[in-house]
Amino acid sequence: MQASDTFKQIFIKNMLMGLKLGTLSKNMSFLKRKRAIKLSADIAMAVARGCTNWSSALIACHNKHAQDKVFISKLLGRKKYESITKLSFTRNYPMPTKTLWRSQGISSRLRGRTHASKGASARKMAKSLIKKRKEILKCLIPGGKSLDELSLLGETIDYIVSLEAQVNLMRQLAQVLGVSKQRYF
Repeated sequence: MQASDTFKQIFIKNMLMGLKLGTLSKNMSFLKRKRAIKLSADIAMAVARGCTNWSSALIACHNKHAQDKVFISKLLGRKKYESITKLSFTRNYPMPTKTLWRSQGISSRLRGRTHASKGASARKMAKSLIKKRKEILKCLIPGGKSLDELSLLGETIDYIVSLEAQVNLMRQLAQVLGVSKQRYF
């Protein structure tokens, strides 16, 4: 899967605006400049992707910090900022009931059994391994903690495609900026 051309165009537009806004000061430290670039890339990717759980969660996460709020509102403009942050804070995430039952150790199949066969113990180990990996994945995807298994997989695929596009576009941007700097020196 690849990101669409419109995604790439919106990403580049927002990324360049973010870089322009975030690195205006010449006396910024290396860490502040790095943080501004990362924030620009994250917000540009989330805005370019649109309304998904991970993009809303990513904007909401950055929006918690006061200095980031100002930057995000300048980058997006007041109307777009208000509409995006309103969506990300008012969205109700569904409670994954199946996951809750499993996390409490209640399984309808294993409830009445006293003797577990070898196949059942292997199945139980596989389920616990899947559960651990699912929890790790939920921590990696922004907003993943509130998703059920099926939604988590869809959001993960979408997030990976967006991250891949972000990396490719940032490499191209670095090459272009590197070539243009060499011309001036």
